[in-house]
Amino acid sequence: MNTYECTFIVNPEKEEEIEEILGSVTNFIEKQKGTIGNLDKWGIKKLAYPIEGYENGYYAVANFKLEPKRVDSIRDFLKKNENIIRYLLIVKEGKNG
Repeated sequence: MNTYECTFIVNPEKEEEIEEILGSVTNFIEKQKGTIGNLDKWGIKKLAYPIEGYENGYYAVANFKLEPKRVDSIRDFLKKNENIIRYLLIVKEGKNG
């Protein structure tokens, strides 16, 4: 399993549903047989540049372990999720095992 970090930005208009949206992300990772290390909720922040017409977004960072062959399914889920306006998924160097 590798250790991954995923920073994602949720549509700021969905702040009322944020716990449900964050839960859907962590649940999907767990369904892919991943293990969540932690989920850091940064809250609403100003974006560096507008994304899909939004000036702000709800930032969250998830750290998790996952088999490399399952990473594409996580990317597809994040890409197709209409509540997530941007994400960055990286492998954490030196933490793989």
